[in-house]
Amino acid sequence: MDLRQRTSSVRLGIVGLFALVTAFAGLWSLPPLDRDEARFAQATVQMLESEDYIVMRFQDRERNKKPAGIYWLQAASVKLFSSVESREIWVYRIPSMIGVVIAAIFTALAGARLFDGRTGFLAGLFIASAPLVAAEGTIAKTDGVLLGLICVAQFAFLTVYRRTLSTNTGDSKPTGWRWPLVFWLSQGAAILIKGPIAPLVALLTGAGLLTGRKRFGWIWPMRPITGVIILLLMISPWAYAIWSATEGRFFTEAIGNDMLGKVGNAQEGHAGGPGYHFILLWPLFWPATALVLSGFARAWGGRDQWNMRFLLAWIIPAWVVFELAGTKLPHYVMPLYPALAILAAYAATDIVRNTLPEKIGPIIYCVVGLIAAGLVAALPVFFSDMAMSMLCFGISGVIALATIFITMLYWRKKSYTAGIASALLASLYAWTLMTVILPSLSDLAVSPRMSTALELADRHPIRDNQLPVAIAGYSEPSAVFLLGTATKLTNAANAATLLKTGKVSAAIIEERHKQEFMFELAESPVKTLAVIDGLNYSNGKTVTLTIYIRSF
Repeated sequence: MDLRQRTSSVRLGIVGLFALVTAFAGLWSLPPLDRDEARFAQATVQMLESEDYIVMRFQDRERNKKPAGIYWLQAASVKLFSSVESREIWVYRIPSMIGVVIAAIFTALAGARLFDGRTGFLAGLFIASAPLVAAEGTIAKTDGVLLGLICVAQFAFLTVYRRTLSTNTGDSKPTGWRWPLVFWLSQGAAILIKGPIAPLVALLTGAGLLTGRKRFGWIWPMRPITGVIILLLMISPWAYAIWSATEGRFFTEAIGNDMLGKVGNAQEGHAGGPGYHFILLWPLFWPATALVLSGFARAWGGRDQWNMRFLLAWIIPAWVVFELAGTKLPHYVMPLYPALAILAAYAATDIVRNTLPEKIGPIIYCVVGLIAAGLVAALPVFFSDMAMSMLCFGISGVIALATIFITMLYWRKKSYTAGIASALLASLYAWTLMTVILPSLSDLAVSPRMSTALELADRHPIRDNQLPVAIAGYSEPSAVFLLGTATKLTNAANAATLLKTGKVSAAIIEERHKQEFMFELAESPVKTLAVIDGLNYSNGKTVTLTIYIRSF
């Protein structure tokens, strides 16, 4: 191995380790999050409990939204590192963590192939420490794994595309079979994780490349016929099995209701006007914020070059589609962040020019960083019993001062150094938020506090092998995950009946439903085990939950 190869390996190793350390931030410290994470984890629990690895369920309802791939990965992680009875949420998060590590490594590889090793190194640091990516790396759902697979596929795509332009790039290597196979295998795996998102990104990238001079020369080297066969072989067995098991309901609901329904309408209140993703880019891609505009301006100015064209094709068509879709969530554009990370890193290594984007970018970075520092100090004050501690204000002050220092580096044209510093600061911020701040917000930890209260009283359905509990007025998935699949999410009258007849070990009643519960109880003796006040962050409503048990 020559010096250049060793240097490249060291850089990739550092990127991978950095991504791993950043993704570790909330792995153990955060409780199960509502609603998506808890739904995914609970569906995996039931897959393991029932040993049905085809149909996904949440309690007695089919969960016909996403393919089974993520549940298989989570189930494998549970079997390797824990048990289904333990309900340790961290073990369900491991596939997401691995996904973002893969994403960072292949972003670095793509940056090196498109430009050079220094660009790839910084791009990998950017993607690993972006707040959105760091968060998805510690949440047990599809998007972290999907990002990793998309990065692998796009790297394979750009490798084949570059080799088809050998007359322009000087790369005389044949396209071969290896990278097309990597591309199609990644696409098949990504479809099993989250349906058509990865193929959509690749197709839209291809559509963007059709505007170039060599419009069609890359298509046949991608081995499309072989690729379709690979996809059929990978997907058809499970597709046939789920079709038979649900009598076609999975595809009707997943494609008709979940996927296509999101295109025209805002589902579950997740709406947003034009520019939604553009506005959220600045806080959610914070470490690279100072360089995004500058990088994009360079790419647009150099759009006749093959590398700039590929990155623009990766970003623009898909971004437009996501902006036009009726349903909007921040993570929808995350598959485009690696391309933005590469452009931002390139701007840090390019010859410095005193342009407007290079003046505006650091200002945006500084504003976002100061707001982020303010959140560190403010969140515990409003959502926990923690007083205005010196620790939180001290950390907030450090982040604010570091943000100002990095902004000054950008203004002094030390962009590469500033870029590395901003990635390190973003990683520190992730650790601060996920290990210090968020776990301290006791008002938001409603379900974990319910579970703890039952466990302390030896009434926990799982830990103490007790009967299930009934809950009225609070139906968050995290409660089912923590308290067991048999948890009764019901109304107050039925909860009272179940408690009176001894079919549940406890009834947990929200204050608004207490009168109905007490009326149905009549003269039945009960006593209060615990009262839990908090904020249900899924709907923004305060809740007061009382745990009742029979007093005889």
